[in-house]
Amino acid sequence: MKKEFLLLLAIFFSFFIKAEDNLFKKGTEFYDSGNYQMAIAYFDSLTSSGTISSEVHYNKGNCYFKLDSLALAIVEYERGIKINPKDLDIVYNLKICKDLIIDDINQLPEIFYKQWFSSLINTISIYNWQILIFISLILLIISLIVTKIKTNNNLKIFNTFLSIIISISLTIYFIGNFSEKNNIQAIVKENVVNIRSAPSDESSVQFTVHSGTKVVIIDAVENWFNISISDGRKGWAHKTSVIEI
Repeated sequence: MKKEFLLLLAIFFSFFIKAEDNLFKKGTEFYDSGNYQMAIAYFDSLTSSGTISSEVHYNKGNCYFKLDSLALAIVEYERGIKINPKDLDIVYNLKICKDLIIDDINQLPEIFYKQWFSSLINTISIYNWQILIFISLILLIISLIVTKIKTNNNLKIFNTFLSIIISISLTIYFIGNFSEKNNIQAIVKENVVNIRSAPSDESSVQFTVHSGTKVVIIDAVENWFNISISDGRKGWAHKTSVIEI
């Protein structure tokens, strides 16, 4: 019975993986033929089904770039980097897109320890920190079981080492996850967006941003987002004028 269950499980996963591969292959074929809208539809079906892949976002970003949708291309590249910060193709394409943005905003200098910790978290993505924690926990459980059966000093050292790795990884994961949830980023999608002093069309215009500029969402009131940009300026923008990353 157990073998039959495992066989059914293996068949299910192989079918699921094959279906994903087919969707990705079809999307790539449409991209190669220049049918970018159809390619996006196939890549969308992958992300909507729960597929977590920097490659899918990279390809979607390329499609939007070909369609001259700069903001949407940036959104997809940013989403891809969240999954795999070390993907050089995404980093390169994102840089090209950023060079095309109209707004040239001077970024406020970041406090050194925040900059250091941000670099540490972004060494691998939050998703990959989860995987590292999960694998380490499995190894620790197996090692503890073996240690119970057979006492071994090397295993005890290994258990201690794994415990330290798990503790550090959990700390980084929870802080990174908290930071991500409290630092919601978005991309301006409209060509020109007036940032106002209050959540009202009658309020004064504080400054203007353009398509592709990254903002941080601080708060939300009805149909408005209170946003900030990298030079520290803040104001209110219509929710429909930005896309969350």
